[in-house]
Amino acid sequence: MQHVTFKRLPANELTRIKPLWEDLNRIHRDDSVYFKEHYAAFSFEIRSAGWLKLPEDNFHLLIALTKDMVPIGYCVSTIDTNRKGEIDSLFVSTTFRQQGIGKALLEKSMERLQGNQCKPIRLTVSYGHESVLGFYQRLGFYPRLTTLEWKEKDSQ
Repeated sequence: MQHVTFKRLPANELTRIKPLWEDLNRIHRDDSVYFKEHYAAFSFEIRSAGWLKLPEDNFHLLIALTKDMVPIGYCVSTIDTNRKGEIDSLFVSTTFRQQGIGKALLEKSMERLQGNQCKPIRLTVSYGHESVLGFYQRLGFYPRLTTLEWKEKDSQ
């Protein structure tokens, strides 16, 4: 791993990850089998609005920064009112993958969730984006449920 710094940011600094989140959303759109239009219409502002409604203690934004303090990855984790933890969003810029940055972001976020006695701790993977399953399984996440969503036939 090149020189990378990990830093927790408050929710009011969410915009620092906007370009990274938009890259992830484009990947989800491209990989999506049935819901490309969802990702095409999904904006950072829509996604982050839900995070901004959470109490600060239930929201955790961890970013990975280069030595020049450029964000190259992030992990958003959340805790709901029933102490269920979720890895809400994880992304590392393509140039910086395969260096342990995603693993470090996830493990540091997991430490926080476990330290808050969260059970269960979950994450979701968009259908069509199964290429990440091996990464998550190596870190202890396994398929448990499959959620299907109804979609009008005309909007395919």
